[in-house]
Amino acid sequence: MNILRKYMTTDFHFGTIRKEKRAFLHIFLLISLLFSAVLAEKSGMITGQITTENGESITGANAYLAGTNMGTTSNVDGHFELSDVPFGDYVLVVEIIGREKNQQKITVDKTENLSVDVQLAVLPINLQDIVVVESRGSDLTERMNTLPTKVIARIPARVTGELLREIPGVEAVRRGPTGLDPVVRGLRETEVGMYVDGTRYFPGGPGRMDSPLSHLDPSAIHNIQVVKGPYALTWGAGNLSAIHAETRDLFQEGSGLLHGRLTSGYHSNVNASEMAGALNGRSGNISYWLHGNWREGQDYEDGNGDVVPGDFRSREVRGKLGFQFAPGSQLILSGGYQDQDDMDYPGRLLDARFFKVYNLNARYRLLRSQGMLRSLEVLTYLNDVDHEMDNDNKPTAQPNENRMPPFPLLVEVMTGAKVSGGKVAAELALGNNWSGEVGGDIYSVNRDAVRQIYRRDTGMQIFSNDVVWPDATIRDIGLFARAKRPLSSRIKASGTVRVDFVNADADTVSEFFSENITNDMSATERNLSASFMLEAALNKHWLLSVGAGSVVRTADANERYSDRFPSSKAQTSAEFVGNPDLFPERSTQGDIWLEAAFERFSLHSNIFYRHMDNYITLVESEFSKKLPLSPNQVFEYVNGDANFGGFESAVSLRLSELLSLNGAATYLWGEDTSLDEPVLGIAPLKFDVGVRLQSPDNRYYLQGNVKIVSEQDRVATTRSELTTDGYTTMDVRGGIKIFQNFELRGGILNLTDESYTDHLNAKNPFTGQQVAEPGRVFFTNLSFGF
Repeated sequence: MNILRKYMTTDFHFGTIRKEKRAFLHIFLLISLLFSAVLAEKSGMITGQITTENGESITGANAYLAGTNMGTTSNVDGHFELSDVPFGDYVLVVEIIGREKNQQKITVDKTENLSVDVQLAVLPINLQDIVVVESRGSDLTERMNTLPTKVIARIPARVTGELLREIPGVEAVRRGPTGLDPVVRGLRETEVGMYVDGTRYFPGGPGRMDSPLSHLDPSAIHNIQVVKGPYALTWGAGNLSAIHAETRDLFQEGSGLLHGRLTSGYHSNVNASEMAGALNGRSGNISYWLHGNWREGQDYEDGNGDVVPGDFRSREVRGKLGFQFAPGSQLILSGGYQDQDDMDYPGRLLDARFFKVYNLNARYRLLRSQGMLRSLEVLTYLNDVDHEMDNDNKPTAQPNENRMPPFPLLVEVMTGAKVSGGKVAAELALGNNWSGEVGGDIYSVNRDAVRQIYRRDTGMQIFSNDVVWPDATIRDIGLFARAKRPLSSRIKASGTVRVDFVNADADTVSEFFSENITNDMSATERNLSASFMLEAALNKHWLLSVGAGSVVRTADANERYSDRFPSSKAQTSAEFVGNPDLFPERSTQGDIWLEAAFERFSLHSNIFYRHMDNYITLVESEFSKKLPLSPNQVFEYVNGDANFGGFESAVSLRLSELLSLNGAATYLWGEDTSLDEPVLGIAPLKFDVGVRLQSPDNRYYLQGNVKIVSEQDRVATTRSELTTDGYTTMDVRGGIKIFQNFELRGGILNLTDESYTDHLNAKNPFTGQQVAEPGRVFFTNLSFGF
């Protein structure tokens, strides 16, 4: 609560907003008065059983009352319970991905207890129907999936970063056609923990050509959860914010040995073709899922008709095999392989020859509806990324008399990341309405990168095995505990504490590093993190929540060990120097959420403030550059301080059974107090407005969206960040189901062929201009399910 009090009296600038402790006390007093009135309402209970058509229990199905904030999920026995439901008429909705939604009218009256049993039939899943959950890490709000901002489907995304850009408060840095790097409320790179099916992912390249999630194709994603703050402490270490992508859940599917779907699509302008296919089935207690896809793209034109390099080719295959030993006892073995090659990166000094990505994991789950132990999860995993870069299609590969050196160069970088880890977690029913979770996790990431430079005309070697990352390894062992308890029928409190033990080391040190930085490449840390949340249902429509937390992130390999190598954090192509003695960052954040759910209207608003101690930032140094082609100014990583603040708000209004309107607004402010200038890479003010026409039976839909982005002149001038102009874009998307198993989708992205650049996009190191977004794009997609 000390953290919470701190943010109740902190000044920060939106214009100028002042939050006084006295005002908050008045708010909580008002809430208390509202509670007393709410708790006096007459209420009842709804219980039920959710099963398949064959009578098998369905775990994890969502059951909620439409137009309210009351909802829950079914347990391992398929049982659900909604308590303290005010007397009245409702529509009970029961749904889970992969099965048909069930809706029925019910009445809660003086009988007080109502029993409703539901059967859900199998529904084939379209590979492109991606569910995106935008969450603050709260179980209660995650169950309230009646909010339209929580479900974004039918997004024509070629890469996962394009999908994430749809979520308010989430941006993505474009350095090339793929690998868009997510940024959550100004947090980037390893400040944002990234997970796939519970496993920790790290990029393979020091230039961050690959975001960790670029190694999972959008067609393979079942859902994505984004936590915008220090509320994902049980996921893993150092999550100042976090993103978790999940592939298909084997044991929430229907019976039958063989089901599948084939999808084919094309995007004009970017000349991107795609094909994807999936098979899944179940025989007795064994389930499987196989998925494969192929994508390629070419150079594209921006809105001015200028050509932007955009070649890429990607192939991916992955699968799961599941064994159900008993109800609630499951073992899932997963694996995947992705091969990407010949990839242009106009925002980097080099292009990518290839990425070869392997991942394996095994997860055991035990789910119980009685006793103290309610669930047990054991996870182990391996992720391996091999990556090579070269300058074959860059200006440095050609001779130039006006450049030093004037002869053509061959630059090659060989790099990789090997990640291994595991997790054990148990959920407990502690009695007296207390529940909790205890567990631990571990990861080890080894990152190695060397650079070779030759004269192309003579073959003479200029640099041999030049160290970029000196075989660096960072290990983290974490322990966590989470507890939650309802303080009343309408108020719930939860808190999490975590401690991490970190060891970082590297096996080699260059002469420059030894003379100018340090000989000692090792470091150990013990980091303590914690968070707290209080949720209050004011009535059946309104939910008010307050949260605060403080989380620690250790410095990554780039920040610790870079030896005059370009930074992925900055737009400039200058060289950067790491420091093994950097202190870990600490992010302390406070949030207030206000949510509403009515039959035709919904609202989700969140305001936050964050202070970062030992913020890892970039400053000018006096070091000499390594390569003659690099800018003269060399930068170094140092600790400083920074402040962030902002808000996101989204609303939806259903005008009729066919027509709905929605809108969102996002604002972010950040100040690097160490340098007395804005934080590097702050997204500008943004508005999204949309209208959607959809048939009641979901047979067809048509939607239009307008995005309005303001100019951004709040930039980090000492680090050569560019200002960007505002812009407005329009998209039109639609789809129709043809017969029973075919669906056709299509539309136009950037309808008016606007020429624009996302403010966070990387700068082309040879032209000095940021990488532009594509101009007008026509897209189409045809899928067939069986």
